[in-house]
Amino acid sequence: MIDKHSEIWETYTTCWSNSNEKARKEILTTIIDNDCVYTDPNMVAVGIDNLSHYMGQFQQGFVGVKFATTNFTVHHDQSLTHWNMINSENEIVGNGVSFGMFKNGKLIKMTGFF
Repeated sequence: MIDKHSEIWETYTTCWSNSNEKARKEILTTIIDNDCVYTDPNMVAVGIDNLSHYMGQFQQGFVGVKFATTNFTVHHDQSLTHWNMINSENEIVGNGVSFGMFKNGKLIKMTGFF
């Protein structure tokens, strides 16, 4: 049985490689709170529109990459995810850890460390 948190996280992860902005935003609205807060060492994005825009910028700088979860743990609506960034040749080009917070079945906060 797949945990709902894991399902949400994996859907969120795929949005990082979805280049269709309209489709990406539609997906994000189903799994992320409108007032979500995303942070990483380079950016703070508040709200789905800002996060989707940042994802689009990311894709321009890292064409063809995707993220692969290597470990996902969750308790009390909080998650910790280890991941690899993989290029179009299926080579690992980076890795990191992300922290997620959920409320009412949606992500409300995502923090990336890399």
